[in-house]
Amino acid sequence: MKRMKRMTMRGRASLMRGDRAIDDGVVAAPMEWLVLLLLSWLRLTQRKWRVAAMLPALLLAGVMVFSTALYAVVPAPKNFVLIRGGEFTMGSQESEVGRDAAKAVYKQLGIDYSETQHQVRLSNFYMSKYSVTVSEFRSFVEATGYRTDAEKGGFSVIVIDGEAKKGEGVNWRYGVSGSVRPESEANHPVVHVSWNDAVAYGDWMSKKSGKTYRLPTEAEREYACRAGTTTPFNTGNNLTTEQANYDGNYPYANNPKGVYRQNTVPVNSFSPNAWGLYTMHGNVNEWCSDWFGGRYYDECKASGTVSNPAGPATGSNRVIRGGSWSNSAEYCRSAYRYCFTPDYRNHYVGFRLVFVP
Repeated sequence: MKRMKRMTMRGRASLMRGDRAIDDGVVAAPMEWLVLLLLSWLRLTQRKWRVAAMLPALLLAGVMVFSTALYAVVPAPKNFVLIRGGEFTMGSQESEVGRDAAKAVYKQLGIDYSETQHQVRLSNFYMSKYSVTVSEFRSFVEATGYRTDAEKGGFSVIVIDGEAKKGEGVNWRYGVSGSVRPESEANHPVVHVSWNDAVAYGDWMSKKSGKTYRLPTEAEREYACRAGTTTPFNTGNNLTTEQANYDGNYPYANNPKGVYRQNTVPVNSFSPNAWGLYTMHGNVNEWCSDWFGGRYYDECKASGTVSNPAGPATGSNRVIRGGSWSNSAEYCRSAYRYCFTPDYRNHYVGFRLVFVP
């Protein structure tokens, strides 16, 4: 019994070390448990009459080996943070300012729209702290020779004096108004990129690393944006232009006006949310992997709690989230949804990736 007790105490210490490693974002290796199992087995073969007494400890150690391996966490790639899975309420309350206005806009476009609240359960994933930058996208193009949809189509949508216009010859190298980006904006989010371009960038990252990089699902994007909050923004019931980059002429819920920068800002601007993610509100809208479904939320609610939803099976438009430098505060809400066709590109849509071990 004394030998059994000593093994159990060592096992507890090892498990505690494994838990701490998981919290630090590194691999919690079960090797110590394997060693303990081997030693215990050797002792048992020498003392066959004690098998019955040792069997519970062996079974417990075996369970710990597999559970530790199952919940092990790999080191996060540079600039990615672990987003621990959990359950949350996706969507907005019926009384949330901006919800009815969004529905009215979609109605004019002939699109059914919903922010119906429903329960979602997500697994662990890693998300980039930042939107993909001009510099990072340049590395992708230089390494692969990739041509974006804007380059193949010969244009993107730009904005001049507050008016959206067709920018002939504009692509990812250009800024919001159609001028070539100066080197000082290399750390700004890349724009004039389509959903197709974003997926191609993720595929390149996956191929060169041997890991899986992809766009976040709509559910992952909202969960990470909220960072545990239930308010319209992860900053609370209001979002100021000291907290995010949007058109300050149109503040939230009749709050005081702010500044209008008329451009993107560096991806590490402002304070991050509680989970270490930057510019989840404003600066640029970001592509998500899902097809857009106006009533998809209602279908999810009818199903009860949904696990790792990936959107409708088919569609015409892909989801974007987050709001941008040219939007009002209402369009930067955690629950706000918008969409474009997969080949669409303009002056206020970019992307960020998630990493799945």
